Parts: sequence; structure tokens; C-alpha cells
Amino acid sequence: MSFDEHALIDYVTRQRWYGAKSRAVSHSQVLDSVVLRTTEPQFAVALVEIRFDTGAHDVYQLLYAMREGELQIEPLDEPQLARELVSAMRSGLTLQAAEGIVEFRPTEGFAGLGRELTVARPVGAEQSNTSVVFDDELILKVFRRLEPGINPELELLRFLTEYGFANVAALGGWYAYSGGPISATLGILQEYVRAGLDGWELALDEIGAAPEAFLARLRRLGEVTGTMHTVLASDQNDPAFAPETPSVESLGLLTATVDEEIERVFLTLPDGDERLAPIRGRGEEVREQL
Repeated sequence: MSFDEHALIDYVTRQRWYGAKSRAVSHSQVLDSVVLRTTEPQFAVALVEIRFDTGAHDVYQLLYAMREGELQIEPLDEPQLARELVSAMRSGLTLQAAEGIVEFRPTEGFAGLGRELTVARPVGAEQSNTSVVFDDELILKVFRRLEPGINPELELLRFLTEYGFANVAALGGWYAYSGGPISATLGILQEYVRAGLDGWELALDEIGAAPEAFLARLRRLGEVTGTMHTVLASDQNDPAFAPETPSVESLGLLTATVDEEIERVFLTLPDGDERLAPIRGRGEEVREQL
């Protein structure tokens, strides 16, 4: 399967997840591709290089379909393709491409992979990736601009899930490319948190309406964050997460940074609102303890 170079450039540079809109593109090509589904309609994953006139380049992941001999890029809003990606994770497929391999892997014991997937809807607000939610139970995130190596999001989720940290949407599976022009994480599958709220918006709403409840929420957030860091530091043999002794300089910088954040968040709250007095006072206590 091949794409017209100019059509490929035009398509990629028009997408919201394209991250170099100010650069002039001089060349594009499909580096590698693998067919995910061989029956009609065929689905495939492709790695596309976008090269700039400066000589630098980015690599993007495209998903496409072949229907009645016609190539169709970007069918991820077509639920059938998204289901194929999850099905491949469920089966633990390893697919041979022309240059490398694409591996689909499930997380052991993840119950969500046993569910039948019915309703699928794309998440339209994302800028750098593409996500699909299944039945408000699972979310598939497809990484578009690819970075070499294990994606940090996958690395963290895999570690936290393996060590039983409960306060994170559990990792259900992932797929990755290796052995060719780049080795990179292509996508991840997680539990979907229903009715999730943006933390900052929640803070803005609650800080004035229910400051005591907000303080209790902050205290709980601190406890969960502390537990998370304990879990992350629990494996001394993992070089990616093993704790390191900080220098005096780094401790001083960290303390100064936290102090500045407290100054900004707690001590500059609007005057004249007595409801905020408990929060203002608590900020001063925290600052004194540093």
C-alpha cells in the first residue's frame, strides 16, 4: 500500500495532533506499515516520516483502511478499527511489518479485556493524541507523534499497576513498534474514569463554596501522592524508579519552589472573603513547616 506524497503531507499537516505547524515540510514517506486485519475491510498501522527543510524530521502514526481497493486514512472514528486494536491486545498478537514488528500486549489479570465492546465514541478535545472510549469502561489512547523508547505514560502506568497502586486508572494493555527505523510505544488501553472532573476546575469551584471540604480533599491528595511516591521507590533494582540521594542544591531548589507555590496559591487568595480564612491560615502553617 502506498500514499501520494503530497496528499500525505496535506493530510498530516492539517490534523490537530500535528505538532510542527510553523515548519516548512520538504518530504514525507511511509517508513513501515503492518496489516492488522486481512479480511475486508483491511485495517493497517503505518509509521510516517515528515521531514522539514531544516533536515529535522518527526515520525507520526497513521491508521488506515482498505475498502474495495480504496485507501482511507484516519478511520479511528470508525469503531471497528478501534475494536481491532483492543482485540489484538487481548490476543497478544505480534505482527511482522516490512522493517520491524508491532507487538500487542495485555496486562495480566485486567478484567476489562474480557468485556464485549459495544458503544465506541472518539474523544474530540485532545490535541496531541487520539482516544476512543468504549462503553464508558475503557479508553484507548493512540499516540500520534512518536518518540523513541518507552512512552513515559506507559512506563509509569505499567509500574504502578504491577505494584498494586489503586489510585490510578489501571493499565489494560499497550502496543508498540520495534526493530525498524524507530522503537516506540504506539498506544495504551486503560480503565475509563466515569464522570471525571478536572482537578483545577474542581479546586476553583470548591475553594470558595466549601473551603473546609477543599482542605480535606487537599489532605487526601497529599496522602495519595505520598503513597504513590512510596510505591515508585519500592523497587531498588529498577534503574528507572530506584530512589537517588538528592544533593543539597537540589533540596534547596525544591524547597524554594514549593515555598513559591504556597505563596502564589495560598497567600494571594482574594481578601475580604471570610470563607477563605481557614485556607489562608493553613497555607501559612505549611510554609512555616518547610
